[in-house]
Amino acid sequence: MKLSFKGWQFLLISGVILLAVLAFSASYEARQAEIQELKAEKERQLQQMQDLKEQLNEAAERLEELETMLLNLQRTELIVGGAPGVPGPSRGGRVSVVNMPVTTPSGFSAAKFERAFRGTGLEGIGETLVQAETEYGINALVLAGICAHESGWGSSRLAQDKNNLAGLGAYDGAEYSAGITFGSRAESVMYLAQLLATHYAPGGKYFGGSFDLTGVGVRYASDPAWARKVAGCMKRIVEVGE
Repeated sequence: MKLSFKGWQFLLISGVILLAVLAFSASYEARQAEIQELKAEKERQLQQMQDLKEQLNEAAERLEELETMLLNLQRTELIVGGAPGVPGPSRGGRVSVVNMPVTTPSGFSAAKFERAFRGTGLEGIGETLVQAETEYGINALVLAGICAHESGWGSSRLAQDKNNLAGLGAYDGAEYSAGITFGSRAESVMYLAQLLATHYAPGGKYFGGSFDLTGVGVRYASDPAWARKVAGCMKRIVEVGE
């Protein structure tokens, strides 16, 4: 059957339309793929910006923590001053650590304690010291200094046999027999923090006139140089831990 001119014209127009539709379809699909790629790229950029924002927030929080730690360490003023047994103001008119309130925040971390205690019998109590400060408000460095002094850095019989790091319950002439036995060294540290926060605080039955090492030492030990010796241990912990 032979097509007329109009038939050929119809086929030609139909072909053109079909090609146009196909071209449009291909262009549309390409455009859609481009749009999807742009969306994916935008989402990647948004995620990167979110990640960067979180990193900046973490950095800001870390900076704030470091600033707080520095401020606390400056407040602590770990300078052992005064004559033996008579602690007094240190150089520059600043207060010696023996006269620093034991509730002053330490700003010391568990990791720093562990660096200071490495190779001694006090290794492993860093976390407990920080926890004790958080729970009872007693400076963790004060607790660490008392433990270091009273236990000979964890080497005493009380520390080894009874987990008693702070000479708790011991008195002259019955240091070992009267010393309290604890289930763990951590229990000993927490007991010490609670004891200082209650009985050695103002109004407590062992309050020595001031809530610092000088006041605590009045009833805690018979050695008049006790506060200065504990402060010396604190100073050593800070120097090695830092």
